[in-house]
Amino acid sequence: MKGMRFNTSYVQKFRSEEMEIEEVGCFVHLGSVVSGSGGTEEDVASRIKKANGVFVQLYPVWRNLNISKEVKIRILNRNVKSVLLYVCETWKTANQITRRLQIFVNKCLRRIMNIKWTNKIMNEELWRITHQKSIENQIKRRNGIQLDTHNT
Repeated sequence: MKGMRFNTSYVQKFRSEEMEIEEVGCFVHLGSVVSGSGGTEEDVASRIKKANGVFVQLYPVWRNLNISKEVKIRILNRNVKSVLLYVCETWKTANQITRRLQIFVNKCLRRIMNIKWTNKIMNEELWRITHQKSIENQIKRRNGIQLDTHNT
């Protein structure tokens, strides 16, 4: 049996009548990482890793010249981003977290669009040509937060 404390300095060991309970610092529940600190960093790192796994599995699609870039972007949105942003509504979103998520998505978009790192293109231009919104705006929309129409 295992147990975890959240944001506490209480140090007495967990015990039940029959056995001692092992204390853990984090665990996975329904695909999300839950940590004792209550932070989202571990879950976001796990989400990026899982989404990257899906992206890598789809390499044959990204390389296929018979599939339009528009279809590839839809596949990215429905398969990779859905894994990436799973339960993002529960995250405490800080600039560092949204930046890490955005970097991952930008790398995926650049790969799909065959934009090399030596090509100088602003992220906003990348989002415009791929009809994407920033990750920050996508998370806010999922949270039901009203967005400024100029930034969406």
